[in-house]
Amino acid sequence: KEILTTAITIFRCLVVTRINVRLTPGLMKMILKRTSHVHGELKTKMRSLTGSFFGFRANDSREVIRRNRDRAESLKEGSLFAYKDWESKQGIYKTDLLQMGVNHMWFANRNDEGIVYHQYFNPLPVETMALLLASVSTRT
Repeated sequence: KEILTTAITIFRCLVVTRINVRLTPGLMKMILKRTSHVHGELKTKMRSLTGSFFGFRANDSREVIRRNRDRAESLKEGSLFAYKDWESKQGIYKTDLLQMGVNHMWFANRNDEGIVYHQYFNPLPVETMALLLASVSTRT
């Protein structure tokens, strides 16, 4: 069990980095299972961050639902959610939301992958940024 836990931790790092790994059928099967899990976990973490970050309100009122929907649609247009200042379109990919997502997903405690395998996160791989953006865009 300990070996499997370590292998899963290492794999989670490999999913978000550009390391070349020779793919065997067994490894490919494991990767496909874990990739889905990592994406699902990130979406769950981003859900809690996105709502408060963009000021979405939890309410059953039709007016509040309409405002939330309108805000979400406007943030998706032109990928405004990815800007530090989405109103002036300044600082693409510099939004604090993305950093918060990275911190919650891979740097939440001293045993997380980002801490243990920090070399794979500096710089943050393009694939990791794409995964973050996809997770946010499905939530906004």
